[in-house]
Amino acid sequence: MCGLPFAGKSVLAGALSRELRIRLLSYDSEIYPVHSRLAPAGSAATAGDAGQDIARRQIGAILAGGESLIYDDLLLERNDRRKLAAVAEAHLADFVLIYLDTPLPVIGQRRAANSRTRARTSVPDAKMRLDTSALEPPEKAERALYVSPDYVLPEVLARVSARLTQS
Repeated sequence: MCGLPFAGKSVLAGALSRELRIRLLSYDSEIYPVHSRLAPAGSAATAGDAGQDIARRQIGAILAGGESLIYDDLLLERNDRRKLAAVAEAHLADFVLIYLDTPLPVIGQRRAANSRTRARTSVPDAKMRLDTSALEPPEKAERALYVSPDYVLPEVLARVSARLTQS
């Protein structure tokens, strides 16, 4: 999964996990709590790198154990996605990149609604601007499945299944 905060990654990842009966590994709830304690104080740039390294190690261990998974993270940069694809390849696992292509106005509406409901952790404006500027949408070579915010779950499932049978 990749895309901006509030794009809908976690909702779609959870639905796919339930439907496909595949383990879900969430950066926000399983990786970040670990790496935020291990990163040196004041090292925001290296904290993200440390978190991605931890995630790739965990993903490699899960794949080595013969288990499939869905990884829910921003994965804004192509280099992080390439490294993740290499982990999958090293474990002879299929890699399907799903990009939540949610327009900024929709993300803004979701953030505004969340500021009232507090259903999830908010993302400060400065972090949102940083993430937006860091986003490198998937290139054609990445063969990403682009998913819009008005997706229909059975259609996404069919697209994912088709991609897995092509691999």
